[in-house]
Amino acid sequence: MARIVDHDVEFQGCPMKAGDRVLMAFPAANRDPRQFENPDEVILDREHNRHVAFGAGIHRCAGSNLARLELRVALQTWLDRIPEFELVDPDGVTWAGGQVRGPRICKVRF
Repeated sequence: MARIVDHDVEFQGCPMKAGDRVLMAFPAANRDPRQFENPDEVILDREHNRHVAFGAGIHRCAGSNLARLELRVALQTWLDRIPEFELVDPDGVTWAGGQVRGPRICKVRF
């Protein structure tokens, strides 16, 4: 979510000038321990899940409902076919940086 700074300001020690562009780091927002209990765990049936993975408000992704349905079908198909699996090396998972956080390498044993 990009924004343009409208006046000179300093935020938590970071000076910003009018006209500067700022970008909210979505992965950080979705891992805020004040909003999500156990934010680093994948909890598929998380009760309170007000994440911003698909944006928010009028900027919410138009395809978000389709993406959720596709993910639900993919996960259910995986679990139906391969109910027993585990990470080969949980500490060896490498993560992609940038706006979309996800594993680059995630070896699974089944």
